[in-house]
Amino acid sequence: MTRRVLRREGSLADRISQQAATRDLTKAQAVLLHEQRALARQTDRLLGPVAAGARGAYGKAAGRVFWQLQLPPLVTTSAQLCSVYPFVADPGLPVDGPLIGLEVYSRSAFTFSLHELYRAKVITAPNMVVTGEIGSAKSSLLKTLAFRGIPFGTRFYGTDYKGEYEQLAALAGITPVRIGPGLGVIMNPLAGIRRHPQQTEEQWRQLQRSRRLLLLEGLLEIQLGGPLQEAERSLLEYAVDAVTREHDASPARMATPTLSAVLAATGNPALWQHRLDQLAYPLDVFTADSRRVRLALERLISGALGGVFDGPVSSNARLDFSQPGAILDLRTIRASDQMTAMAMTCAQSWLETELSAPDAPPRVCFYDEFALIARHLPLIRRMREQLKLARALGIANVLAFHRFSDLAASGSADSEQVRIARGLIEDSGVRVSYRQATGSLEQAREFLGSSDVETDLLRYLRQGVGLWKIGTRSFVVKHQLSRAETAMVHTDSRMETPDDPAAQVGGADYDARVDAVTDSAAV
Repeated sequence: MTRRVLRREGSLADRISQQAATRDLTKAQAVLLHEQRALARQTDRLLGPVAAGARGAYGKAAGRVFWQLQLPPLVTTSAQLCSVYPFVADPGLPVDGPLIGLEVYSRSAFTFSLHELYRAKVITAPNMVVTGEIGSAKSSLLKTLAFRGIPFGTRFYGTDYKGEYEQLAALAGITPVRIGPGLGVIMNPLAGIRRHPQQTEEQWRQLQRSRRLLLLEGLLEIQLGGPLQEAERSLLEYAVDAVTREHDASPARMATPTLSAVLAATGNPALWQHRLDQLAYPLDVFTADSRRVRLALERLISGALGGVFDGPVSSNARLDFSQPGAILDLRTIRASDQMTAMAMTCAQSWLETELSAPDAPPRVCFYDEFALIARHLPLIRRMREQLKLARALGIANVLAFHRFSDLAASGSADSEQVRIARGLIEDSGVRVSYRQATGSLEQAREFLGSSDVETDLLRYLRQGVGLWKIGTRSFVVKHQLSRAETAMVHTDSRMETPDDPAAQVGGADYDARVDAVTDSAAV
């Protein structure tokens, strides 16, 4: 017999019973939901698509890999963190200018302009030194600096004594000025520079006289193979002053001298004998003491340079500043290193007088093979005076040579030539060095003032990668070329394809060859 228990609604027993039923229902619902989810997972695993594993998904073109990618942990120094974390990357140079290439460590674009760097006070002198052994792409940088500055309004000027700048002239749309015997171009290296608005007349006249005397003394010392005597220097001064007539009030005052006019004045004592009388120097003794310089000057006029740098400037040797620049082709004057250095100096002296216009646009002068000039003390003295005028005339100068050992070999360690060469490099705001041979590293450290790490880096630089020292900062820059520039700077094509007629520039297969050179160039 079952006993029925009666519960009053709302009693304690009734409330306990209702709460127990609610908990059982909640638990049952949770168990049901768990079983439904487990059933769904099993259904997907058995009936759905195959899941992707550690090596990628299954199926055609699913990107499945054979080996799982495993990267080692990055271990680096704090000095190299700028190449890893972009928020500490080097900001680069604070100027606009042509794109040079890629900064190796920060992986950022590297732009450069000598004029803009000087305006931004990053450098104190708008001069640049570029050095690198043969095959390190030093000449490629010079040509692309000239070519890429044209859209920015910068004109370029330089001398070419090996015929390597024809492609640059063709791309820039200019015709090189060919200098040599019988070519009809006359350039007067004794022509005077124009007066700067900030110069007084006395300063301008002293500068004119100093430039002319330095040039003449340098050329004659090369001819004679040694320094001039005091009587010989005095004769040059007397002759130049007599031709220019600085202290004369006649209409011919401040005339432009020529080499022939100076030679004629040296043989006319009536023009300068009064200066000897003040010194009580007998004329016959002075004539005998200075005979050597007259003979050397005559050989200079009638020798290999005869008719090229003697006489008034011809009309076809004037510079047109509406053109992108000018290239002086000196390949026909290469009898010796001495003759080449003399021709380069005469041509550049005339070029500097043409570029001395104060209202001319920004200009860059390239002095390739600077080591040839550094071998001769009077010529490097004249170069030092010219670089001092760079800021006043608005001209940026680029000195280029192969090895620092070439400069060190131009004289003893404490010689004036080496001291001047070191001073010119130290006064340059930008110093670029490409790969250097092991034997030149000590000279590179001495001339560049580089650290141990930078000096050791110079021997391992690849072609087209250079160490740039700009002011107090250093960059490692990879120089990059366009397709047209690759053909422009490719100077060893004859060594690579000696028997291929189509390898000559301008052949029918030109575009295909340019593509091949671009793909294979290690720049």
